[in-house]
Amino acid sequence: MDDQVDSAESVVTALGVGPTTPALVATLVTLRGSILEDAVASTARHGAVRGLPLKEVLEQVVPELSASCLRLALSTPKVTEQLLKLDEQGLSQKHKVGVLLCRAGQSTEEEMYNNEEASPAFSSFLELLGQQVLLKGFSKYAAQLDTKTDSTGTHSLYTEYQDYEIMFHVSTMLPYMPNNPQQLLRKRHIGNDIVTTVFRDPCAGRLRCVFSPSQNILSHFSARVFVIVRSSLQRAAALPCRAMKDVPPFGPP
Repeated sequence: MDDQVDSAESVVTALGVGPTTPALVATLVTLRGSILEDAVASTARHGAVRGLPLKEVLEQVVPELSASCLRLALSTPKVTEQLLKLDEQGLSQKHKVGVLLCRAGQSTEEEMYNNEEASPAFSSFLELLGQQVLLKGFSKYAAQLDTKTDSTGTHSLYTEYQDYEIMFHVSTMLPYMPNNPQQLLRKRHIGNDIVTTVFRDPCAGRLRCVFSPSQNILSHFSARVFVIVRSSLQRAAALPCRAMKDVPPFGPP
């Protein structure tokens, strides 16, 4: 699927931000509705009320709800304990996303981390993601970047999407260390991001490779989802996603 590069929306979808984001138990509201007993298929079929089947009732009251994925919880102390734990987790309105440049012909993480400067195509892509901000004195979400002494670079990329703040850890904006081939400072930030965007420079079809986290990213990173931006010379891009095996399926379809 080749589409024009749009915005940070694809990255946000990978983070789980949007209409499918789970809500805390404390924020849920009570849903009340009434239906005729005959409207419930099994009740009408048996001609008597022997305990209304909850899934069928939900399908009548909330037809847009996918009742097939629901399981009736038992009224036990363990269920109550799990609900309380869920309530304590909290939902963050702040997210950090790694952005890594992959030039034509590169296939290892060491090569990607050692890209000292952004390519023209990569710079254009960054402009779509967010705005470049001065880190010193930056008062909003900084995602562990230094806002006092410039030890993590002078600038970074930041955006706000709906009610969420997103700071991007851009490889070429983090300090480059010529005598450190592993670029540990860059890796320390990008390697701890749950979502990493890998931008592949245009290669005019001469050099092709399939990005695989298990093959191309060898370190023990926190990243579980990789958004690969395959750019072309026509300024179009494909946005496939790669995820670790333990990550469940996520949208968009």
